[in-house]
Amino acid sequence: MIEQNRKRRMVRLLVSGLAVAAVAGVAIAGTAVARNRDSSTDTAAAGGPDTPAVTPSPAGLETPSPTPSNLASPEPTNAVPTPSQIPSSVGVAKPAPTKRVEQAPPADPVAACKSWLKQVATDRGEPVPGANAKVVAQVNGAPGTVLILADSKYWAGCDTAFARNGSGEGSIRQPTKIAKPAPGDAEAFTVANNLISIKGKQYEYYWAAGQLPSNVAKISYTFPDGKTTQAVINGTYWVMQHQTATPWKEGSVEGPQIQVILWAPNGQPLRNFLLTWGEDTCAQISHGC
Repeated sequence: MIEQNRKRRMVRLLVSGLAVAAVAGVAIAGTAVARNRDSSTDTAAAGGPDTPAVTPSPAGLETPSPTPSNLASPEPTNAVPTPSQIPSSVGVAKPAPTKRVEQAPPADPVAACKSWLKQVATDRGEPVPGANAKVVAQVNGAPGTVLILADSKYWAGCDTAFARNGSGEGSIRQPTKIAKPAPGDAEAFTVANNLISIKGKQYEYYWAAGQLPSNVAKISYTFPDGKTTQAVINGTYWVMQHQTATPWKEGSVEGPQIQVILWAPNGQPLRNFLLTWGEDTCAQISHGC
C-alpha cells in the first residue's frame, strides 16, 4: 500500500515536470518568432541590402494617356500670319523700292513693248503675239503708255511707266489666247500695282488691260485715294492706268480695296466687285510688284 502511494506521487511529479517543460518550450519558441519578426520589420524599414525593392501594384500607378497622333501642336504666340491669312481689309506696308537713277519712259513705246514681249517669250518659253502684232488699244498718260499688242491668236498688255525706275524694264501682262471673257471672270480685270519715280518722288501706279466681255460698255476702277478712272475702250479691247496725286511715303499701308464696276450699255451696273490686295493687284509677269 505504501509502495503504491509512492509510485503514484512519482507519476504525478513526472507529469507535472513534463507539463512545465512543454509550457516553457512554447514560450521560448514564441519569443524567438517574435524576435525574428521584429528583426525582419526593422531591416525592411531601414532598406537593408537583402531587402527586395518594393514594387507598387499596377493599380497604384497612374499611366499617362497617350497623345493622339492627329493632335495639332500649339501655335507659337508670336507667329507671323502669311499674306493669305491677313484679311483683305487690313493694309500691308509696301517695301521701299530699290533706288535707281530715274529715267524717262521709252520714246517709242510700241518698239519697247515688242522688245520686252520678245524677251518674255525667250525667258518663259510661252506663246506670245508674233512680230506682226498690231496695237489694238492704247492710252498715253503722264506716267507712261499702256497698250495691247495682238495678232490673230494671242494678245498681251504692256506698260512703259515702270521703266522710269531706271531699270530700262517695262511691265508685261500674261499673253493670252484671244477669247472674250465672261463678265463674271474677275481675273480678267485684275490690275498691276507698282511704285514709279517722277521728279525724285515715288508714286503709286496701277495699270490693266484686257478684252471686253459681251454686253459691257464701260469699266470703272475706284482706287484707295478715292479717285475713279474709266478704262479706255477700243473695239473689243480696253486699257487703264491710274497714278496717285500724292507721293508715296515709306511705311504707308494699303488703303481700301480697289472697286471694279462693269456697266451695261443702258448705264446699269452689271457687276460690282473688289480686288484682293496681293492676289488681284500684281497682274504682270516680267517683274514683281
